[in-house]
Amino acid sequence: MATMARIAAGQFFLAAPVTTEPPNPVPTTPGAVPSTSAQRADVIAQLAAHRIFDVRMARRAGIPVHAATPQGVLAAAPGVAEFAVDLVRGAGLGEVALVTEVVRTDESGADSAGDLAARHGLEIVSSDLIVAERLRTWPLAIRGPEIALPTEQGVLLATGYRDSHSGAEHLVLRGPNTNPAGVPAVHVHQHCPAGDVFGALTCSCRAQLDTALAEMATSGTGITVYLRDTAARLRHPEPRLDERRAHLVASMLQDLHVRRVQLRGDDEQQRAALRDRDIAC
Repeated sequence: MATMARIAAGQFFLAAPVTTEPPNPVPTTPGAVPSTSAQRADVIAQLAAHRIFDVRMARRAGIPVHAATPQGVLAAAPGVAEFAVDLVRGAGLGEVALVTEVVRTDESGADSAGDLAARHGLEIVSSDLIVAERLRTWPLAIRGPEIALPTEQGVLLATGYRDSHSGAEHLVLRGPNTNPAGVPAVHVHQHCPAGDVFGALTCSCRAQLDTALAEMATSGTGITVYLRDTAARLRHPEPRLDERRAHLVASMLQDLHVRRVQLRGDDEQQRAALRDRDIAC
C-alpha cells in the first residue's frame, strides 16, 4: 500500500485492479460504519496486511474503490487509478494504492506539489516517468505456441505473441539455427495488407519481407518480427515505429533471451527501446 497525494479538498479512494464486481459488494453488517479518518485509516491498514485485496471490506467501511484497467497507464485513456496502481507496482509495493487529496491546515503558503515534497522530503514521480518505466520493464506481450512453418524460402520457426494491451497477435520468425546467444540480424516488419497480401506495387513491403525471409532460410539464422494491428488497414504503415510498438518488439526479443542484435534499418526509436531492455544493437 502506498500513497499518492494531490493538494485539493480532502477526498480519497483506493485504486486497485478490481476486474469484476463481487456479489453483494456492500453487505449489511452489524455495527457502525467507520466514520472518522482514524477509523478508516485502521481499516486501510488491515487491508494492506491482507495478501488479497478485499474490496467488500473497503466498501463496508465507506471507503470508495476505483478499479484500474489491466492495461494500466498504457490504456487508451488512463486515469488517476491506473497511474496510482502502476506507481506502486513499479515500486514493488503491491497493487493497491491510496489516492488522497491533502488539505492545507496552516497558512504556510504551500500551494504546489513541489512545496509539499520539499517540506516533507517526498519524491515526485511524473506520469511520463511511470509510462516510461512500464514500457522499459514490463512484459508487453504474452508468448503463444511455437511451430515449424514451411515457407517458399524454407522452414522457419514461428512463435506467436499476443499484445497484452491491444490484444493484437504478432509473429516472431526465426531461422532454424538462430542462436539467442549470438548476434542475429533482426528485421521488423509492420503488417501491410496492400503489399503483403495483394502485392501492391505502390510500396516495397512485400519485397522487404521476402528478402528478409529468404536470407533467414538461406543462412539458417536471423529474426523477423511481424507486427499486426487489431484491425487491418489497407494502407502503407508508418516508416518508423512509435514508442509503444518499439518497446513491444524489444519485449518479445527479450522474452526469447536475445541479448545482441544486428538491427536492419535506421529506426532510432527501436534502437532506444532495445537499449532500454539491455539488448545491444
